[in-house]
Amino acid sequence: MVNLIKEIKWFFQRGKRGWADCDIWSFDYYLSGIIINGLKQLKKDSYGCPSKFYDKTRTNDECWKWKEILEEMIQGFEAAKTLNDCFFTKVVKKDGRLVKKIDIEQEKQLTKKFERGISLFGKYYLGLWD
Repeated sequence: MVNLIKEIKWFFQRGKRGWADCDIWSFDYYLSGIIINGLKQLKKDSYGCPSKFYDKTRTNDECWKWKEILEEMIQGFEAAKTLNDCFFTKVVKKDGRLVKKIDIEQEKQLTKKFERGISLFGKYYLGLWD
């Protein structure tokens, strides 16, 4: 019953202010999920693109470069979520022994992908519209 009350409280908090008290515990993870879903929807339903990518002689649906950039942003925030997941479960028990869930090279690749995505997100922040 206590969990149900908390869930209802958090539901109303998210409705009123966009985030709940429980989301702050791992705000980066919470925001990554919001951003990923928003970027996916923007990529799917977007009719326009920033003027930098729009050739005035063509139609809006030829803003393919913008769609590629949106995809890089999505992949960057997905990498952030994966890194966050692995932060809490870097070592797991498998067949009675401890095994790393993610190796150093994978971590470097995910970090690089995130850094690229967040860089593009910052660069094109004002272009995230439909």
